[in-house]
Amino acid sequence: MVEFRTVLTRRLRWLIGVNGVFTLIVILTALYGYKVQSDAGDFVHGLQVGIFIGMQIIILLVGKKLRAALRNESLLKTLYIEEHDERKKLIMEKTNSLSLYVTLFSVSLAAIVFGFFNVTVSITLFGVLIVILLTRISTKKYYNRKF
Repeated sequence: MVEFRTVLTRRLRWLIGVNGVFTLIVILTALYGYKVQSDAGDFVHGLQVGIFIGMQIIILLVGKKLRAALRNESLLKTLYIEEHDERKKLIMEKTNSLSLYVTLFSVSLAAIVFGFFNVTVSITLFGVLIVILLTRISTKKYYNRKF
């Protein structure tokens, strides 16, 4: 349990650091504004700030859970069992694999369909598709070497 406690402490420190960076981004964006010469500028700015604040809320909730586990031995043991449950890991692996293929198919189909309406959106979706595929290839190579 001492090793798991160390892992959770390290994870909590990372969350605090990321939350600090997100807070800095929100503050700097609010101070210096967002100068985009389009009608969607305010919408995009609001969307970006909303995403950062939403991510901060999630980080705070996860951090609260980790702090509670670090203070209470029974919660720590429950969290350890939850994170090392083999059935949950198998379900997550199967879900991730299927969702990757569904995402690849959906983005490919959207890129083709939007090619008839807007070339910029189509090229952007093809770029997203390439990034997803490169991520898949690099993680596969990494885990083939690791295991």
